[in-house]
Amino acid sequence: MKVIDNFIKENKIASIACVSLDNNPHCFHCFYVFDDKNHLMFFKSSLSSLHSKILSENYKIAGSILPQQINFLAIKGVQFNGTIITENIPDCTNPTAYFHKKMPLALAKPGHVWCIQLEMMKMTDNTNILGKKLRWTRPD
Repeated sequence: MKVIDNFIKENKIASIACVSLDNNPHCFHCFYVFDDKNHLMFFKSSLSSLHSKILSENYKIAGSILPQQINFLAIKGVQFNGTIITENIPDCTNPTAYFHKKMPLALAKPGHVWCIQLEMMKMTDNTNILGKKLRWTRPD
């Protein structure tokens, strides 16, 4: 869905939630890069972080993206869920190369680039119509 894709491309920071194998939730924020053709999100993180340890065990995630400037009278944002993928990435995309091409300053910081295959996106847009919701689900 083009409207949702454009919103995600316009923004750069996501809040992502994951759950450890012993059912402890964990949330973190990250800069991301979006591949709208394949509906993939890439982010970079230290392998020693708690969320990296959790993501290496449980690939399911959920998250949200808000605009940098928030208008409290006209909420706009995207909620999503997906799966971390480490192989069989569409178009044989190299996550590290793709991320650094779009965000070259990230080369200065060590870390691992993760790839999220988005499964569902829901956008709330109250800027023009109260409570407008747009949805996208990955086709089977």
